Amino acid sequence: MILTISGKLENTNSEHGAQFDLNMLLALQQTVINTNTPWTKGMTKFEGPTLKELLKHVGAIPEEVMATALNGYRIKLPIVDINNYPMIIALKRDDEVLSVRTKGPIWVIYPWSENPEIRDNLYYTRSIWQLQQLDIN
Repeated sequence: MILTISGKLENTNSEHGAQFDLNMLLALQQTVINTNTPWTKGMTKFEGPTLKELLKHVGAIPEEVMATALNGYRIKLPIVDINNYPMIIALKRDDEVLSVRTKGPIWVIYPWSENPEIRDNLYYTRSIWQLQQLDIN
């Protein structure tokens, strides 16, 4: 399993909440974001389900989403971001499945190139890579 979602969920598949492996996440509707990031060179193609669609899939209507990375980094993902921007949990970068070495297996990506108002450090800090856990409150 590469992602666990816990907390206030309607749909679970384990005692820990909803757990997903890569194929389960790839089976969800995929969205492509072509954007520039501070961590990649030039326009980069990212692909994965939107965070909004993923939360809908597990039956979550969150007030707050806390994201945790493999290294323990934690950041709150505001609901307003999830509702206003088609941010994705990227599983692929330039058609290649993400690995831990390439900031995977999951990397939260915002559509920065389409939304200049979010091209700043506040939003960059929310682009958590090596995502492993979402806690829904």
